[in-house]
Amino acid sequence: MKTEEQLKIYHSIKEYCDKYNIPINSLLDILEDQKVLPMIRGKATEYIAVVVITKTLNSREWHVQKLNLNPQANQDDEDISITFSRTGKRLKVEAKSAVRGSFKQGTSRTKIPKPHFKVKCHKSRSNISKSNTTNDRYMANEFDVIICNISNALFKGKSMRPELELIEAGEAVSWLKNFYKVETDKELIRSAYDDWMFCFPKTIALEDGSIPRTPTVKIEDDENWFRVSELETKLLERIEQGII
Repeated sequence: MKTEEQLKIYHSIKEYCDKYNIPINSLLDILEDQKVLPMIRGKATEYIAVVVITKTLNSREWHVQKLNLNPQANQDDEDISITFSRTGKRLKVEAKSAVRGSFKQGTSRTKIPKPHFKVKCHKSRSNISKSNTTNDRYMANEFDVIICNISNALFKGKSMRPELELIEAGEAVSWLKNFYKVETDKELIRSAYDDWMFCFPKTIALEDGSIPRTPTVKIEDDENWFRVSELETKLLERIEQGII
């Protein structure tokens, strides 16, 4: 027997399908389409980030808000706002996903000898022919914090299957399972979904003040990127120092 909440969700989905003339029996096929899924997952990252930040920060000290649910044309789609209640200081947070399949274990012979991945930090509407300019890059002063989820780095960039597949590098997956202290692929994926890191844009900015399109993040001991559990401490430090 369906619960009241389940019925409410079903009717909301049905109304949505009726509104946009979507055949409800094909909804899951549409959502699983490889052209559609990345956009949905990207937008979901923003909403999950709000939940993660809200749970991390002291609710008596901080107010977390999802911004621009319905952005207007020619306006930036701001992600998240954090307001420090004691001073009214408002900070802008940009939520980003890791670059698909970008996790590398790293060896003494590679440029970065430690396990690392890349984060997609450029604007979604980009012109690759101008990738060496600031055309599709953010400037470091456009927001105060970048928060990212690691999971996308563990999934293959291209796959023949409809579902997401883990990268094929066996040693890399073994290292990740050991790092997260899990045994199965499913547990690894869940652990990665729950693993969030953040940085302050100015610490990774280039000489022209722009943020690299896909900055590299070390899984451990990165000098600029920190686990979300440190967010409140790092924010307070910078507010007290007048850095942000």
